[in-house]
Amino acid sequence: MKTLVYEIGVIDKQGNKHPVGFKEGLNVVTGKSSTGKSALIEIFDYCFGSGENTIPKGVITTRAAIYYVALSVNQQDMVIARDPDIATKAFFRRIESFIPEDIGSDYFNSTYFRPLDEFKKHLRDFFLDIDDVDESLATRANRRFNAKAATPSIRSFSSFMLQHQNLVANKHALFYRFDEKEKRDQAIDHTKIFLGLVDQKYFHLSQEKERLGIDVRRLERQKDTNKRTSENYKKNVGPVLGQLYALMGFEDEPISLEKVLRHPQDAKDQLDGIIVPEKINHNSDAATQHYNQLKLKRNQRASELRKLQRQASSINKHIREEERFVDNVKMFSSPEHVHISASVCPFCHTEKDTLRESAEKLQKAIIKVSGNLAQARPMKAKFESSLIDVQRRAAVVSRQLTALNQQITEIEKTEKQLAEQKSLYESILMQKAKLFMLLDTLNMADDVELENQIKELNKQLAGIDRDLKKYDVKKGLENASAKVNRYMAEIGSHFEFEASYKPINLHFSFETFDLYHLSQEGEKIYLRSMGSGANWLYCHVTLFLSMHKYFSELGNKCAIPSLLFLDQPTQVYFPNFNRDNSETFEEQKSQEAEQRKTLNVKQNIDEDIKAVENLFTQLSIYCNEIEQKNGFSPQIIVTDHADNLALSNGVLFESLVNGNRWRTRGLIHPSEE
Repeated sequence: MKTLVYEIGVIDKQGNKHPVGFKEGLNVVTGKSSTGKSALIEIFDYCFGSGENTIPKGVITTRAAIYYVALSVNQQDMVIARDPDIATKAFFRRIESFIPEDIGSDYFNSTYFRPLDEFKKHLRDFFLDIDDVDESLATRANRRFNAKAATPSIRSFSSFMLQHQNLVANKHALFYRFDEKEKRDQAIDHTKIFLGLVDQKYFHLSQEKERLGIDVRRLERQKDTNKRTSENYKKNVGPVLGQLYALMGFEDEPISLEKVLRHPQDAKDQLDGIIVPEKINHNSDAATQHYNQLKLKRNQRASELRKLQRQASSINKHIREEERFVDNVKMFSSPEHVHISASVCPFCHTEKDTLRESAEKLQKAIIKVSGNLAQARPMKAKFESSLIDVQRRAAVVSRQLTALNQQITEIEKTEKQLAEQKSLYESILMQKAKLFMLLDTLNMADDVELENQIKELNKQLAGIDRDLKKYDVKKGLENASAKVNRYMAEIGSHFEFEASYKPINLHFSFETFDLYHLSQEGEKIYLRSMGSGANWLYCHVTLFLSMHKYFSELGNKCAIPSLLFLDQPTQVYFPNFNRDNSETFEEQKSQEAEQRKTLNVKQNIDEDIKAVENLFTQLSIYCNEIEQKNGFSPQIIVTDHADNLALSNGVLFESLVNGNRWRTRGLIHPSEE
């Protein structure tokens, strides 16, 4: 997202304004220590919605009444600000165009302050148009109070924009705020939104897909239940139909059971014309034959059940024997020592070895038997499995036997009624009513309507799948990573990495946010394993420049602001500059050179200056090239001690500083203190 910071400033408690102005492209704020350079990135972060005020304690925090940032988001100018005494609120004011002279102590009217959470949501709307990022409503239902998932926040943008002094050359961390797992996970999860790979419609489609999927599974379960119910009723139709035909005296089936089950309603219509008094065959013995067949089947099932019961009893006996055998084996132990007395003849007193040899053989036999017993494989599990199988088969036969008994009892009851001078046709009608009730149940279990509903839902799901396929988030992230990797190879080649990492071959993934150098041998060398602060610095700078180059290509599709802060990137070359109190950078360089001689540091300061000049040269070239290609450049704001550098691309360093040199003053001018 095209973003430009016009001004970062402080209104002190006396009403004085202390602004720092910026332009498009590369900006440098240079100066000695303790002048407020590093406070700029913290002021921006605080005004950008940070819940914590991390502005360094000192003159600035003592004097400040208001911190503010004037910026443009897609050519919409605005001023955001914070009052350190009202930490729970933030200031937001839209303006037609930024005029520096308009900003003063009276500008920050209390009516423009709003609760911090509301402020962050309102500011987010300038970058993103999204309200609901839940892909699963079921997951939402499991949250307390049915809460929505955390929506993307402007705070996530900070991870892509801010490289603080303690981060820009850190070997353990790449991104600001990633030390907090929840914030890290949210930023990674929301990246697909930031890169424009998905929009609000994507999440609504995902939710609808889940909802329809749940409905389809519910209907499928209902269909399956209906099917099982129908199967159970179908089993009852055959006996009732057979009894009805027997009462009518039919030798042959007028309508087969198969046809009745296939078309229940049609069968009812036909049976209405068949089951009539004039078609009863009173002389038929069909009922008797049917009765005898049922009794024969009952005898067969009874015999089968007895056989299964005997098998179950036998298996139970084997299980008990097995348990007893195992218990006995546990108690059995072979003797550890055998004492054998010699056999001596009472007459000639001659010793015989025959008994000793027999005893030794017996001992070996006992040891062998006990060993075999100990190693005997138990059979109980196999017996138990067999028992379960037999019991299940017996249960099936028992149910069949019960059904046959009921049919036989019903026939006997009908015959008894006839003997008591009841009407045969009355019994037939009762049997017909029973049959029709079963057939009506089959009609109720008809799945035609369910099938139509499932078909319609699947049609909707197919449409949603087609729409979701257009997003292809995984491929989009892979393509984004591939582009950033190409840009890192190009940008990284201009930095002075150590010889062991040349040519630099950095790889980054938007799915995991891991960065590593892939060696020529195929080894992944992560940042933490790369030696030298310069390597760490160049990895950070290379990655963030490459990402912002990709973001710039995306234009308005990318929600991430085109803004990058680099705080003290040259500290890896001049660590002692943290105590820089010199009036000029040249004076501080001389002091550094003398200190290196005293400490016998081999690294020549001129070589380090060349590396620093190259760093700023590459930043300048980067901004100019992207400006030419895309019509706008990411705004890079560098706060550093380095000054008076000679850039190899012909750009004057003074044009980058643009008056922001703090050697004799700071963010708050001494004369104003």
